[in-house]
Amino acid sequence: MARRKKRLIEKQIEVVAKKMSIFTLNDLEVLLEKPRLELIPSLEFLVSKKILKHEDNSYIFIPPKNKAIKAEEPNKQENSLVHCLPFRPKKPKEIYLRNINEMDGFVDYFFAPKYVKDRIKTMFKVIKEAQGKKGNKLKEILDKNNVSMDRYKKYKYEFTNNGLVNVLGKSTHEPGEIFYFYKEYYLSPKQLSSNDAWELAIQRFEKLIKLRLNRSKITPPKTMYGWLKQEYTTEQIEKFRNYNFSEFDTEKLFYE
Repeated sequence: MARRKKRLIEKQIEVVAKKMSIFTLNDLEVLLEKPRLELIPSLEFLVSKKILKHEDNSYIFIPPKNKAIKAEEPNKQENSLVHCLPFRPKKPKEIYLRNINEMDGFVDYFFAPKYVKDRIKTMFKVIKEAQGKKGNKLKEILDKNNVSMDRYKKYKYEFTNNGLVNVLGKSTHEPGEIFYFYKEYYLSPKQLSSNDAWELAIQRFEKLIKLRLNRSKITPPKTMYGWLKQEYTTEQIEKFRNYNFSEFDTEKLFYE
């Protein structure tokens, strides 16, 4: 349902973009009568898809290139009468594990302390290098990385059978990227509230890891704002949250 609503907003923005060619976030708020919290993720998505271009305070519509579409040839196999078994046995194939997000416990990995993440990264490196190695060749790799045979077997077993669940430990720390994104959203002339900047930061991180996070595990916006006040003075925050007109090009303001 949320995705359907987001897609509807994206289509509405595209309609406005095609009509106006260039527009601002304020224009969209007025025209679509929607809050910034709903508009900004859709704008970022359209920019990533090169449908829009973001320059300073404006968004510019990028007209699609004309592409010659070849007529698809009809699938001959579909038109033919094929008699087959009610099921087809799968042929054996080697399974490659390529990404950490394919493993159980992936979300919790981002809340693990840095030393735990570093240990897991090291073990992935060792296990990858040792793939298919036995005897002296395997021992050479383990010695080179200062990893014992018992530790190697333990992590290989856990990664294979349980994912990351049993190697993360109980200590948890919030992913630093969320606070970085929070600062980026809050310290901008978009004049977002602390709550909206917090929610957008989490949504952005969720896009990176392609999973939804439990909000209760994440530092609340009031605390993040406190962290922000430790890094920046009130005057600095005001400067970042307002446009600076000192370099405005008045020469190009009027055209004869």
